[in-house]
Amino acid sequence: GAARGLPQTRRKEGTLSMSTDSTSPVYASEQRPWLAFYDSKYINQTLPACTAFEYVCQQNKGRLNETALEYFGRKITYADFIVQVKRTTAALRAMGVQKGEILTVVSVMTPEIIYLFYAADRMGATLNLVDPRYSAEGIHDYITEVNSRILVCLNVTYDRCVQAAKRTHVEKVLVLSPANSLPMPLQLGYKMKNPDRNRYASNVIHWNDFIQKGKGQNTTAEPFDPAHACVVVHTGGTTGSPKGVMLSDSNFNAIAQQFAAFDQLMCRGQKLMNIMPPFIAYGYACGVHLPLSLGLTVLIVPNLDPAKLGSLVLKHKPEHMFGVPSHYQQMAADPKLKDADLSFIRNYAAGGDSIAQGAEQTVNDFLAAHGVQHAMAKGYGMTEVSSAATAAAGHNNKPGSVGIPLVNTLVSVFDPGTDHELPIGQRGELCISGPTLMLGYYGMPEETANLLRRHSDGRVWAHTGDLGYMDEQGFVYVESRIKRIIIRHDGFKVFPSMIENVISRHPAVQQCSVVGCADKEHVQGRLPFVYLVLEPSAVAKKKQIIRELREMCAEGLPEYVQPIAYKFISSMPMTPIGKVDYRRLEEEVSPRDY
Repeated sequence: GAARGLPQTRRKEGTLSMSTDSTSPVYASEQRPWLAFYDSKYINQTLPACTAFEYVCQQNKGRLNETALEYFGRKITYADFIVQVKRTTAALRAMGVQKGEILTVVSVMTPEIIYLFYAADRMGATLNLVDPRYSAEGIHDYITEVNSRILVCLNVTYDRCVQAAKRTHVEKVLVLSPANSLPMPLQLGYKMKNPDRNRYASNVIHWNDFIQKGKGQNTTAEPFDPAHACVVVHTGGTTGSPKGVMLSDSNFNAIAQQFAAFDQLMCRGQKLMNIMPPFIAYGYACGVHLPLSLGLTVLIVPNLDPAKLGSLVLKHKPEHMFGVPSHYQQMAADPKLKDADLSFIRNYAAGGDSIAQGAEQTVNDFLAAHGVQHAMAKGYGMTEVSSAATAAAGHNNKPGSVGIPLVNTLVSVFDPGTDHELPIGQRGELCISGPTLMLGYYGMPEETANLLRRHSDGRVWAHTGDLGYMDEQGFVYVESRIKRIIIRHDGFKVFPSMIENVISRHPAVQQCSVVGCADKEHVQGRLPFVYLVLEPSAVAKKKQIIRELREMCAEGLPEYVQPIAYKFISSMPMTPIGKVDYRRLEEEVSPRDY
């Protein structure tokens, strides 16, 4: 299986032999040392040529009575799930949805949103997924970008969506409620507590009426089309203005199929708690399609209150969870979990953002102390590669590393911006090639060509804009975004992660983030500035903590990397998808702070 321990002896056959001559460079794209960790049956698997829905159906044949989705105690079997997707297909046909059409969806994760994803895709339509926290102007921009005729929204966002739909081509609005799939007693309770006071326009259809109108309509699927985008998801905007990423059935299926290689960790019948939203690739690809394709039960948490995460884990005992680093730091600090037995946990994975080594250690110490067999899993990827390219899971995990490339994915390091591959061990720009590469950015051919580049080896590589390296076993280490590097007046480069890894080891530091600030003594160049969130018990000792941090940095970092100043804040600003908002921190540094 995939979760064997680190191999002590390297296989010698095929492309896996590592050069013993230290003078000859070894290249990741030729040697692929990480394949030693995978069972050979997964290495040459062929990608299924079918829609995402067909893949879920094939994978669960003969197991239709098992639970696919669980929503506030309501269990939906695979058989129910298939029926609901087909009913939703019929309802979309009755609504006049055409092949090639793009529907804009403003919602959190609910069972209906999952049915809609598979149903629209079966018909050759596409979902344009939008964060329901956006302003009316933001939603308006996303509707006009793809020219949607149909808008799907949660009742609680209806007011903003009506504003957003003005001066657009929206003709019909499909409204759903988080209560639609609740068990009956909870549904009544929800409606009493949250009465729907919206005044709906005549072009609105509610989910239950929408499904009724589909009765008698055709439920057949369009033929599979590898060039069809099932979704447009937007990048987090940390790399400039958000762009619409088009992902295909093959992209989603490739993620699911590659995770099947972790067969010692992920087994049919286990539960995966999905706390990630539907408007990011990570939420749909890893949180919905991957577990359904592997026969797991998806526990849907539509709108996570981070303070309740510990209670949810104790209540449902899910073996798997995909989250961001801050979720696990929250769990480790949760008093409700203090004496809990968490030995049911198999694979709790952090993606979406990097985690400093001190914070990773804290989470791993917490897991080990609570009976968890494996350390926190980590992954690395980007929206443009359907969320994941590497995974550190089970025994295949090293502190500070984001893991090995997925079994059918290539990751290597290049001279930044070029197609000149660097040998294993050297630092450069991380690039990714394989079956998860996006179709492209919606309506942005130049931006697409800038990210997806055909190299002289004939392969198309995604240029991530991240700096890092790979070790001789194939473990990938991400050090910084190229744009996050702090370049001093003398040309020396400072990587924020170097400083964060030292500072995060201090027991009083809950979170830290390093950004660049102007160098007052030189016309150009920037210097490292540290933001700190302290453990509540340590707030009174700020002066002492700064003295200790200065000593730690003096001992652990080169002279040119020393931070210029420290600033205490109560919490880190976050982007809508839960990453630290470095841009905002950078903007907030004032010359008075240092």
